[in-house]
Amino acid sequence: MNVPNLLSLFRLFITFFFILAVCYNRLDIALYLFIIQGASDLLDGFIARVMRKKTNLGAFLDPIADKTMLIAGFIMLSIKHIIPLWLTTLVLLRDIVIATGFLLLYRFAYTIKPAPTILGKITTVCQIAIILYFLFLWPNMGTYSATFIYVTAFFTFVSGCHYVFVGIRLLRSPKVGQSPAGS
Repeated sequence: MNVPNLLSLFRLFITFFFILAVCYNRLDIALYLFIIQGASDLLDGFIARVMRKKTNLGAFLDPIADKTMLIAGFIMLSIKHIIPLWLTTLVLLRDIVIATGFLLLYRFAYTIKPAPTILGKITTVCQIAIILYFLFLWPNMGTYSATFIYVTAFFTFVSGCHYVFVGIRLLRSPKVGQSPAGS
C-alpha cells in the first residue's frame, strides 16, 4: 500500500465524519473536512504522478473515494435543503449511467480502465465548487447565486451525455481495449 492509496483511503474515512458533521448541523466542520478531502485528492494525484506511484489499486480506489466524497456531499446537503434535490438527482443519475456503461463495456470484454474526459474533469471541478460554495455560504443562504447551480447542472448533463456517446461508440467499434479518454 503506497502513500497515494493511503490518501484515497483517508478520503473515504473522512467522508464518514463529513456526513456526521452535516447531520449535526456543524456545516463549519463539514466545510473544513471537505477542504481536507479535496487537498488529499490533489496530493495523492500529485504524488502518484511525480513519484511514479500509480497502481492498479489506485486507479480504482481514487475515483471511488472521489465519488463517495461528492455523492455524500450532494445527498447530505440536499437532505438539509441546501442544494436543490433536482441537482443531486441529476448528479446521481449521471454517475449511475456512467457506472452502468462501464459495467456493460466490461461485460462485452472491453478491457478499459475508467478514465475521465476533459468534460468529466470540468464537471468534477464544478461539483466540488458548488459544495464548497454552499458550505461556505451556509449561514447566509438567502444571498446565493443560482448561476453556480445551473453551470454545474449543465456540465453534469453534457458530460454524462458525452460518456454515453463514447460508450456507444466503443460498443460499435471492433477494437477491444480502447479507452474513452483517447477519444
